[in-house]
Amino acid sequence: MSRRPGFFSPIGITVALVLVAVVVAVTLIASPFLFSPGSLNSQAKAAPLGGITNHAQLGNHCGACHTAPWSARAMADKCVGCHTDVGTQIRGKTGLHGTLAAMRSAPCGGCHPDHNGPNGVLTSLNEASFPHSMTGFTLTGKHATLPCGTCHTGASFQNAPTDCNSCHAKNDTHKGAFGTQCGSCHGTSSWAGANFSHNIFPVNHGTNQQASTCQTCHPSGTSTYTCLGCHAHTQASVQSGHEGQSLAQLTDCIKCHPGGRQAGN
Repeated sequence: MSRRPGFFSPIGITVALVLVAVVVAVTLIASPFLFSPGSLNSQAKAAPLGGITNHAQLGNHCGACHTAPWSARAMADKCVGCHTDVGTQIRGKTGLHGTLAAMRSAPCGGCHPDHNGPNGVLTSLNEASFPHSMTGFTLTGKHATLPCGTCHTGASFQNAPTDCNSCHAKNDTHKGAFGTQCGSCHGTSSWAGANFSHNIFPVNHGTNQQASTCQTCHPSGTSTYTCLGCHAHTQASVQSGHEGQSLAQLTDCIKCHPGGRQAGN
């Protein structure tokens, strides 16, 4: 009769169970360090999300972001559990995240990687393929060739200005005379070749005693105009001379006075 191997003895089984217990305990305690590809970002946010201010605070709790292989939940589900503003965009199919989610079911980590160290970037985009038009600001002309960092100078990609004057005020040779809506005359390819037309009303309207400037008629920008405040054109005098006309009708003077003249003259 053959003898039973020694490792099946009570002592051998006890030793094996102790070793398994030790391995399991070490794995549970040190798993964040054993399996983590790197440390998490530790840069604090202005307001807590999900009860924390930075990802590094989850360094010992992998399950806060990662799901088990057998779980029906995706990692993105846990992301929007904290980033509720992004979740609102996705569910409503609004904003940048909502538009991207409708196009493709890309995981959050595709654009927002972590485990790159305490100061690692949390937004990494492929500049060549990113659909910038979905942000509401289409990159055309010279804008299309600029590095992202030219406009996105802060830590967040959401804080870049979208109006021309924010970036080009220092290059404004008009010194604000034509307002701040540069795109009404200029294209995005070059400052040259501006499309400026003032055929509706003579741009040199005025007299030697009172020459007009852009601000005379456009005190609030070139998208609106007013004749009130010039000569005797106070609001009260205009209303008294236009009985039966509403104030809304009296704000569009050139409808009846093209070129500053009386209608029919």
